Amino acid sequence: MDQEELLQYFLSQLSNGECYLIVSKGKARYKMSRGSFKTRDVIFDKHKLTYQHQEGNRYLFGDGKVTAEIIVQEKPHLKFHFHVDYGYNRFTIRFKTFPDEKIYGCGEQYTTLNLKGKTVPIWVSEHQQIMKIVGKLLHEKVHGPDPDRVTPYKNHQTYCSVPNFISSKHYAFYCHEDSYGTFKFHSGEVLISFRQFPTSISLLTANNTRDLSAKLCELVGISPRIPDWVNDGAILAVQGGTEVLRQKYKEAKEKGIKVAALWAQDWCGHVVTSFGYQVYWNWAADEDLYKGLKDFIKELNADGVRFLGYINTFLKEGAPLYLEAKKNDFLVKHKDGSVYHIKSTTFDAGIVDLTNPSAYAWYKDIIKNNMIAYGLSGWMADFGEYLPTDARVYGGDAEKLHNRWPTLWARCCHDAVKESGKLDEIFFFNRAAYGHSLRYTNSMWNGDQHVDYSDEYGLGSVIPASLSLACSGCGIVHSDIGGYTTVMFMKRDAELLKRWSEMNVFTPVFRTHEGNRPKDNAQFLDEDVVEEFATNSRLFQELKPYRLHVLEDYYENHLPSIRPLFFHFAEEEAYVNQREYLFGRDVLVAPVLRPGKLEQEVYLPEEEWIQFFTGKTYKGGHHVVKTPLGQPIAFYRKKSEFAPLFEKLSIKKGE
Repeated sequence: MDQEELLQYFLSQLSNGECYLIVSKGKARYKMSRGSFKTRDVIFDKHKLTYQHQEGNRYLFGDGKVTAEIIVQEKPHLKFHFHVDYGYNRFTIRFKTFPDEKIYGCGEQYTTLNLKGKTVPIWVSEHQQIMKIVGKLLHEKVHGPDPDRVTPYKNHQTYCSVPNFISSKHYAFYCHEDSYGTFKFHSGEVLISFRQFPTSISLLTANNTRDLSAKLCELVGISPRIPDWVNDGAILAVQGGTEVLRQKYKEAKEKGIKVAALWAQDWCGHVVTSFGYQVYWNWAADEDLYKGLKDFIKELNADGVRFLGYINTFLKEGAPLYLEAKKNDFLVKHKDGSVYHIKSTTFDAGIVDLTNPSAYAWYKDIIKNNMIAYGLSGWMADFGEYLPTDARVYGGDAEKLHNRWPTLWARCCHDAVKESGKLDEIFFFNRAAYGHSLRYTNSMWNGDQHVDYSDEYGLGSVIPASLSLACSGCGIVHSDIGGYTTVMFMKRDAELLKRWSEMNVFTPVFRTHEGNRPKDNAQFLDEDVVEEFATNSRLFQELKPYRLHVLEDYYENHLPSIRPLFFHFAEEEAYVNQREYLFGRDVLVAPVLRPGKLEQEVYLPEEEWIQFFTGKTYKGGHHVVKTPLGQPIAFYRKKSEFAPLFEKLSIKKGE
């Protein structure tokens, strides 16, 4: 179908009986533990409403007792508005779809790219769930590492939830609603449900996936531009104090690592807990740990290198900023008025009430004064998904505001940067998002991957997560090189760190993380890592002209930087492949996702492709290629205008 036929296909369902509404009254129960949610909805007074008659652009639905209206707006795109009386607060709409289509999006999906046959919750949450991690560890204790093991999708939770989906038939739905929702993708229908009536639902159509994606990106909002300096090398995670940073930076330069920035998440201090080496959640420079930090930042800047820090939506109980926020009534509360504490790992913290204008302004000024004015060129803007539904907040009902919280957090950071006049200089990145959050952050990052190859939490989860974000309107995303979460015997070795860095050569951002237990993990300066890491940092820098082209394609044409193969190729395998990705139009990346793998089968769409670093030409189809450690596995289109640049890239050791 072309896009006009698609519009008529869905529009005609309003009056031919294939579309119906279910309205009811309900009261939800939620239980949150460390950002993970369990929920149950008690439903009563339920009615199925079918088409009755039409008056212009108004379609009346009813069952003899209850009536509802669907009002159709046709420009600039088809949009359904809803109206119902009688105090109903539960909503479901059913559309007939296509049995043979594939479905993508709904935010960040770590294990499943094609969502057909799934019921997808639309609710921002902590992706890491303690009981699932315990189950994984027990399984691996008995059976050994099992990267293929994936738990049932029904338990899926995600940091970034977006109320949208796109179809391989070139249409997309986007729901303008913040309440808890579900999308049920059955064989020939979709059921869209929310715990409030949506403001509206947009239907987008196009003649191809690229045009559809561009329309979705425009609707969600385009991210602010990444500052140019991010393209100049690695953002190196280092911590432990000024002298430690100074020494590691010196060694990195001596080893030939191209450094764009140092990122010290403990710039504000640290806490050693049973979980590991953690940040002290008080957003001001720790002048004891980081003596002379301000001067050191100036030294780095003079050397063309930036300094980044860390901040989140919480304040550690008892910390100076916590006490100030509590005194000024800036923290989220229980219903009884006491401070609502959350526990992420082992200590309690208060949540800054971002719906309170005074608290929002106060937190924004902390970012402006304690971070930007201090000399920081960016930060990890962590968390955003923990607002409890039973809390008391200035802005109203916490349940209704929960999904909106990541947007408030991203906007707070963005406003601080904008008001400081630093949009061209500051780079910050978020892990939590919902709907329009993306228009406020420079980049998403994939969250706290495990330091292993697992398809659910480790290296194997990064590609589906990035591709599903691309199908949700997200243009810029990257991952921690090497992962983050280290628990018990799960530790990062040199091979994993090198394989991860090989993949991230072909992404928008090249950034490491030491992990929560740095001493248990391989690091970029280790003797058996540093040479190849330096090579990959150089390759990342040398790809800058192409990367700028890819980024511009997003900013101007609204095409995500990391793309599923089906964005440009209509072959069947392109629609199901979640082990490879396109970086822009011209580069196909097939990372090594398992340990000890010295060759693997790759799929190439029907064009001529040249393998990076070997120069060998391949036609479309399946091919077995050598995958030596130290060689990123990627291919470029022979017809690419950037072929001369790609031909110059080589793996030179020891530079």
